[in-house]
Amino acid sequence: MSGHVGDLSPEQEQQLNTIKSKIAEIKDPIVEKQIQQLDDSMTLRFLRARKWNQKDSFEMLYEALKFRATFQDIGVEGITESMVVNELKSGKSYFHGVDKGGRPVCIVKTSRHDSYNRDLNESMRYCVYVMENGKSMLKDGIETCTLIFDMSDFSSKNMDYPLVKFMVELFQKFYPESLQKCLILNAPWIFMGIWHIIKHWLDPNTASKVSFVKTKQLADFIPKDQLETSYGGTSTFKYTYEGKEAN
Repeated sequence: MSGHVGDLSPEQEQQLNTIKSKIAEIKDPIVEKQIQQLDDSMTLRFLRARKWNQKDSFEMLYEALKFRATFQDIGVEGITESMVVNELKSGKSYFHGVDKGGRPVCIVKTSRHDSYNRDLNESMRYCVYVMENGKSMLKDGIETCTLIFDMSDFSSKNMDYPLVKFMVELFQKFYPESLQKCLILNAPWIFMGIWHIIKHWLDPNTASKVSFVKTKQLADFIPKDQLETSYGGTSTFKYTYEGKEAN
């Protein structure tokens, strides 16, 4: 059985019920609202991520609930568009289309991120803002998304180790089982040394989802009508914010 809602073995069902009982016993007012919003689909993500180990799954889930409630003293749900406006204007990332499995596709244009001229707190807020938007786009039966990291025109100023480490934490600690595939597109030679550092931050499950690809290979993962023309597709979509295209 897959361990997803509607496809649980009797043992998995028992594991789910056990952790739900433990969650119900939490008397921490900080996470009270988060517990009320917790559903089976989300709980199962943590059980799968920790290979159905009750203790590890519960601790991981509890930490994620606290993160959601306390992130930057406003909580995940407290992030508004006005708090990430500089990031939105840059057009450094956006959702467009779906992959061949119907999963939302998020495109990250790394050359539009300037690590020498950014507010790290805003950039971190923006990462969470994007994750939450991605969650809201998931249709029934879809629990993951596909990422394209477009490395075209990448240079040293685009590399941001603190931010990348935070993004890795988001996927591995607070939004587990959310990533279907991470496609690193047209990576230049300068990135390969950086990759040797980053890959040591990834657990084996996350690392297995990373593939280095060229533009012509994107169509192996995403239908051409869901890809922009610059990626070899037929979609004429252009990202805009407040009616303006990003530079």
